[in-house]
Formats: sequence, structure tokens, C-alpha cells
Amino acid sequence: MLTKLKKPSKTACLIQECAIKQFAMHGYDGTIMDELAADTGVNKASIYYHFGSKQGLYDACMTHLFSGVADHVIASVSEDDSVWIQLEKFITAFSAEIYANPNISISLMREMAAGGENMPVPARQQMQRLLFCLKGIIETGVNNGMFTPVQPLTLHVMITGGLSLYVNSAPMRQSIESDTVDLSVSEMTKEVVKMVQNGLRVSE
Repeated sequence: MLTKLKKPSKTACLIQECAIKQFAMHGYDGTIMDELAADTGVNKASIYYHFGSKQGLYDACMTHLFSGVADHVIASVSEDDSVWIQLEKFITAFSAEIYANPNISISLMREMAAGGENMPVPARQQMQRLLFCLKGIIETGVNNGMFTPVQPLTLHVMITGGLSLYVNSAPMRQSIESDTVDLSVSEMTKEVVKMVQNGLRVSE
């Protein structure tokens, strides 16, 4: 018999929502519990009651962020049987998620820069779900003679890291005078899809 998970209280949801923004803005070490309590309008004891510790709160926030991305991408990929469309949906769904919620890509890049020092195991497992999803697409394409063999982790890092960097760097790009046309996130995503598909296509 499956155990029914307890639904988080409104207070816990409020704390987590605010904490996600604080962690994305300031990182793990830069987020201060007293300031978080003031921003949420709850006392610090309430934060520790719901999450046990600062690390417990961070674990909950990062796992929530990355599980949402993984769920959405995997669900989108499963809607089609064509490996070409699955690959496109993997990229476009990930891009749509991080564009809709910049806290995802900011948090991901902070952890990448820090070598995953504070990244909780459950959150890492969510990113692994994405990797395994991409790995399955690639293996099917290779087995069907449509894709040339590649290392899934390399491609995974290129897609997730590249798109995260592009989303986060928009203010910097827009502040620099340049003759280069700045693409929208949608346009950039299409370019990534095209380059990845062309790179995997078996030469005839």
C-alpha cells in the first residue's frame, strides 16, 4: 500500500517560494535566515519547524525546482514516437521551463560554478532523470540508424548549460553595443535544435 504524502501547508509553501528566490539571488551561503523570515512574514522558528535546517530548506527548494523541469520535459518527450521530434521537444521544453522561471537556470549555474558543493542528492537525481531521458532518445536513434553515436552527458551539458547561460546573460548582452543581432530565447532554441539535429544526423 502506497503511503500518501502529506500536502505542504500554506506557510511551508510561502517559505519555499520566497526561499527559492533568495537562494537564486544570493546563493546558499549568502541567504540569511533572519532576512528570509522578515521577507516571508514568519518567524525563524517556523522555517526550522517546517524544514528542519537551512540545508533542509535548500534541499526542498532545489528538488522542487528541478523535479518540475524534469517532469515537464519527460512528459513532453513522451508525447511523440519520432526520435527527431523527441529530441526537439527535449530542448524546447527545457528552454521553455527555464525561460518561464529564471530561478531554475540561475540556481543550476550557481551550483555548476560551485562544483555542486551544496546540491542535494534528490535535486541531482532530477537532473539525472533529464540525462537518462536524453540518453534514451539518443540510443533509440542510434539503434535505428538515424543518429551518429555521441556521449549523452556531453550533449546534455551542451543543451542545459548553453541555454541556461543564454537565458541568464540577456541583461549583459543587451547592455553591450554590437552589430551582432541578439536572438530571442525562442530563436536561440530553434538554432540549438537545428545544430543538434544536424550534428546527430547520419551522413548519407
